Amino acid sequence: MSKCFILILFLSCFSGLLFGQGLEANKTIRNKQRVNYIYNVTEYITWSNIGDNSSFTVGVYGEDKDAMIKEFRKVALRKRIKNLPVQVVNITSVEGIKDIDILYIHKKSGVNLDAVLPKLALSEILLVSENYPFQASMINFMDFENELHFEVNEKQINDAGLLVSPQLLTFSIQQQKDWEEIFTQLEEEQNKIEVQTNKLESLNKEIDLQKARLDAQRDQIRAQQRSLISQEGDISEKQEELSRKLSEIAQQKRELSNLQELINRQNDEAFRLTNTLEQQEDSIQIRKRELLQQRHKMSEQEESILNQSEAINEQDAEINSQLEKMRSQGLLIYLFAGIIILILALIFFAWREYRRKKRSEEEVRTQNKKLIALNESLDSFVYRVSHDLKAPVINVKNMITMLKEHTNEEEASLVPKIIENLELSSNRLDLTITDLLELSRIEKVDEIRDEIQIEEVFHSILPEYQVELNKIGAKVELSFKDNGTYSSFSEMASVLQNLLTNSIKYRRKDTLLVVEISTYDKNGQTNIDYRDNGQGIDLKQFEGKLFSMFQRFTSDQSISGTGVGMYIIKRLIDKNNGTVKLESQLNKGLRYLITLPTKRPKS
Repeated sequence: MSKCFILILFLSCFSGLLFGQGLEANKTIRNKQRVNYIYNVTEYITWSNIGDNSSFTVGVYGEDKDAMIKEFRKVALRKRIKNLPVQVVNITSVEGIKDIDILYIHKKSGVNLDAVLPKLALSEILLVSENYPFQASMINFMDFENELHFEVNEKQINDAGLLVSPQLLTFSIQQQKDWEEIFTQLEEEQNKIEVQTNKLESLNKEIDLQKARLDAQRDQIRAQQRSLISQEGDISEKQEELSRKLSEIAQQKRELSNLQELINRQNDEAFRLTNTLEQQEDSIQIRKRELLQQRHKMSEQEESILNQSEAINEQDAEINSQLEKMRSQGLLIYLFAGIIILILALIFFAWREYRRKKRSEEEVRTQNKKLIALNESLDSFVYRVSHDLKAPVINVKNMITMLKEHTNEEEASLVPKIIENLELSSNRLDLTITDLLELSRIEKVDEIRDEIQIEEVFHSILPEYQVELNKIGAKVELSFKDNGTYSSFSEMASVLQNLLTNSIKYRRKDTLLVVEISTYDKNGQTNIDYRDNGQGIDLKQFEGKLFSMFQRFTSDQSISGTGVGMYIIKRLIDKNNGTVKLESQLNKGLRYLITLPTKRPKS
């Protein structure tokens, strides 16, 4: 009976497991169909501003949104929308609906579309919903009998600033009656599925109860087995105890036999000792005679010792007279030692003064080197300032002259182009002046240095880049394992800002940006390892120019910049007694290896 029950329980568990796996597999397939359906719908929708975007963004707000986001991202790795890479974001509230191109909402999310649609007016955001009533959304679909049925609200699409192809309208359901008929059947089907799911959950609970009972029975059987094993062990222990006692009795018999043999040997030994004592008495008599002879010799030696004592007394008298002479000579030795100490003190003070003078000369040489480097930097600075400021100023003047010459109506078509060039020149001039002010501040201002944490510095600057990083789909991986560094908080913030800005500006268009920042302590220094997968630099081509002022490493004029970012990084790290090294390959990203002191340098 128990075997049949266990078999039935096993079959129930197995069938429940298969049913649950079937539901999960079906959800995955339906999510794939939803994603492919939304991709296909975009072919029939026109966005006017899509050409200005670097990516196409899809927002997901609905039931099973984690599974949908995962499926969207999987498809985005191999498919594009409007020839743009696809970014997928998680929408958690109605207020968060912004900076996206498509919004997907499932009815079970509980979102009221009447609150969403006003936010989408002229926003060029396409609302794609599922299982909502007829004409409640822009594009609304339902999954029924393994087929996707959808209807299109052209007016709401146009109100959002979008255009829909008539071909998509021909594929959709046009009549509310048809939609409500399918909608009603879908609700009935979902109710059946919900009933089956509840039954399955009830069956799973019953299975869990049966499993608990089986586990209790198994524990009881194991306890009985342990009890039997314990009883068998007690019997074995008693048998071993009996064997041990028999062995002890046999051992005691052997010991008694050995004791009898020992008594016999002791009797023999006593007899031998009696003979030995008689022999020793004879030996003692002989020894007494030898002692008398030795006493006679000792008397002779005592007389010799008395004679030697008299000779020693005479030698003591001579030693005392010699000590008196040495005391008189000791004063001269002390005087000579004092003179030697004075000479050594003069030599020490002269050596210390020589060392101080050498240190002063070394400091002067160091300051001279710094001044020479600063002069060279200033020469380059002045030349580049005059060059970089002169070019945009001349360009602005030329554009103003051209603007004056082409103000008649016939040539007015050149005015927008001239204004565009003026804007570019003024932006370049503003960027150059901003970098010049930053360079001037770095050279003149010495920031306060203290014990700081690199992790705190990075998190203080991250918020100002977060929106742009999210927009381009960048990924930032962090690993902070250092114990801190003795540096300037503001200067280290400037270093990380320049690194992060360069990574964003010089990222590759065909690959999502990945930035890795890790820190660790090694050899008494704090190490910063900064990497990205951007355009990289040809180190052979720009050898010796990597950290020079006003040096650009790309010919792409669409990327703004004056070429001082890497110079600022090197200068700030030098000011904080650190080092920086660059590793890079073209189109394979770059890597900065930065070291900083962990403690205050000794003065």
